[in-house]
Amino acid sequence: MVMLREMAEEKLTETTRTLGTVQQSLQDAVAQHQQLQHYEREYQQSLRQGMMSRGMSVADLVNHQSFIVSLNQVVKQHEGHVNSCEKAVDRAKASWISDKQRLNAFETLIVRRETAQARVESRHEQKLMDEFAQRAGQKRERL
Repeated sequence: MVMLREMAEEKLTETTRTLGTVQQSLQDAVAQHQQLQHYEREYQQSLRQGMMSRGMSVADLVNHQSFIVSLNQVVKQHEGHVNSCEKAVDRAKASWISDKQRLNAFETLIVRRETAQARVESRHEQKLMDEFAQRAGQKRERL
């Protein structure tokens, strides 16, 4: 039983490491996604300001709009990456919870077994003490 608990502890440690890794990947993906969105907003604002203040040639306008469309596609693709990272975190959390429950179950079984053994030993000791007291009482009666 102790060996099973140790194996469960090792599995939980591995799952904890995996959870940390996927959480870090999610944080990195979210940060990168936010940077892409910020860059897209800045570029759109730059386009609007350029058109209002100094005007733009048709070629520059087409180039800017084309770049913004491409950037928007990258942002949407990156949303998919963020979503897959979120799902990986959810799966890792579920695995961690399952592994933690398994470890807790083994620990509970070990405690129950130790408690049962202690009860058996206590009863045995009490039985020995009762027998000793009975013999001592019999010896006093003979004297």
